[in-house]
Amino acid sequence: MDILNYLVSILMSLAIGLGGFVIAYKIFDWLTPGVHFSDQLKADNRSVAIFLAGLFIGLGLLLGNAVK
Repeated sequence: MDILNYLVSILMSLAIGLGGFVIAYKIFDWLTPGVHFSDQLKADNRSVAIFLAGLFIGLGLLLGNAVK
C-alpha cells in the first residue's frame, strides 16, 4: 500500500511539473510577441536555444522545489 501512495505522489508531481512548464512557456511566449521561438529554432538560432535551455533549467529548479 505504501508503494501505491508513492507512485501516486510521483505521478501527481510529474503532472504538476509538466503543467507548470507548459504554462510558463506559454506565458513567456505571450510576453515576447516579436520572437517566434519555433521559427528561430528551425532556423538553427543557437542563442535562442541556449536561452530556452536556461529558462527550462530555471523553471525545473523552481518547480522542483515547489513540488517537494
